[in-house]
Amino acid sequence: MNLATIIDRHEPNRTALIDGERIVTFGELRTQSTAIRAVLHVIGIQPDDRVVIVSGNEPQFVPCLLGALGLGARIIPVSHMTPLPELDRKLAAVDPAAVLVCEDAGWLLEHQQQFAAPILDVNTLDLTNIDGAPEVMERDPDDVAIMMLTSGISGDAKIAMLTHRNLEWAQTALSGDSNNGMLESDVVLASLPFGHIFGLNAVLLTALRVGATSIIQRRFDVDASVELIAEHKITVLAGAPPMWRRWSGLADATESFASVRIAVSGAAALRDDVFDAMQQVHGVTVEQGYGLTETAAAVTNNRGVEVRKGSVGKPIGDIEMMLVEDDGTPVDPGDSGEIVVRGPNIFAGYYGSVDKTEEALSANGWFWTGDVGVIDDDGYVFIVDRVKDIIIVSGFNVYPAEVEQILLTHPDVTGAIVVGEPHDLTDETVVAYVTGAVEPEGLITFAQDQLTRYKCPTSIYVVDELPIAATGKLIRRELRS
Repeated sequence: MNLATIIDRHEPNRTALIDGERIVTFGELRTQSTAIRAVLHVIGIQPDDRVVIVSGNEPQFVPCLLGALGLGARIIPVSHMTPLPELDRKLAAVDPAAVLVCEDAGWLLEHQQQFAAPILDVNTLDLTNIDGAPEVMERDPDDVAIMMLTSGISGDAKIAMLTHRNLEWAQTALSGDSNNGMLESDVVLASLPFGHIFGLNAVLLTALRVGATSIIQRRFDVDASVELIAEHKITVLAGAPPMWRRWSGLADATESFASVRIAVSGAAALRDDVFDAMQQVHGVTVEQGYGLTETAAAVTNNRGVEVRKGSVGKPIGDIEMMLVEDDGTPVDPGDSGEIVVRGPNIFAGYYGSVDKTEEALSANGWFWTGDVGVIDDDGYVFIVDRVKDIIIVSGFNVYPAEVEQILLTHPDVTGAIVVGEPHDLTDETVVAYVTGAVEPEGLITFAQDQLTRYKCPTSIYVVDELPIAATGKLIRRELRS
């Protein structure tokens, strides 16, 4: 098998992507993917080589992804909005054999001399030239297809390896009419970032697999999104909670949502008042799903069952789920516990880190999610807490240790603790408490030069001392309260 072939069965003149006035058919995508495969073959890309794609939500991303997969490479998607210092750290973590730079990431070409790997400007490639392209390489289902970059609790790079089997299973589980999933006839709004597992696998790749048409929104804007929903009669609408909050407040846009048949929220908890508003104002029932990068974005959903407010639904298909105590003992019925899951969607581990893999993934295949849940008498799952110190900003995970490490590189900062605080628009926002002779405004600017914007503190407080345990461990809970 190879995920590179997911579009091969669709009619060549069928519309795959719409980006503004530009229409891209499945036939064009196949040609462009083959052309990318030819280019990467010429520069010597081999099976299991790492290929980074720096891109926004844009048509070029798809042939870059499928073309590199066709050679058996491992793909690492990186947002075009990643600041140069953070991009440098990410590239160092994966040591890529090539970096493909798409249209929205053109700024990177000015800095290509500082990177060891070949930088290919996709804009200059002839994507109609398929001369010399080898056939798509057959891969074992358990071979790694995509590596998703994030940061660990310690602040070090943590790179989840997802296999062809993981990704295909999740796409299949989210498609088809047996569970009210995505269909070939659907029109999908692709506004969630392609560099995030939700937007990548649950939206874009699932749409490509079934032959649906994806309407690309390069950067989310609520008014523009409503225009796209109305113009293209969107039938599948997926978003993070801040997006649903914005949509729920548009009382004059109800007719725009009339075509929506599947509405799904993920990446963070959806507030009950937003769920109610979408039903009452727009007549849209928003189902919540639950998934993580390490599960290819799929663990539970409400497809095929009655949507229950506040619940992320029930485990999908073959997925096993337990709630356990810290020592792995199953909790009593009705009690809360850490969610552990097992199934064909569970990742192959963290690249280059046996320790991190063994911490999260047991020898018999159970993945410890770090989320605390409750299962009611009818089998519905509710997420109630997080074990780990993760901050979720607009559906994106922010690991405090990564931000703290950056703040501590400032010469005037002697200590730092980062926590999450509630925020009306993004659910949570990053707040830092620091010691040292530093101006908060200047430190925020310093962080913005080093980190992707959603990771940057929106407020910084200079304090005399930080809460630290006798062991030297930071005590974040005291600052949260």
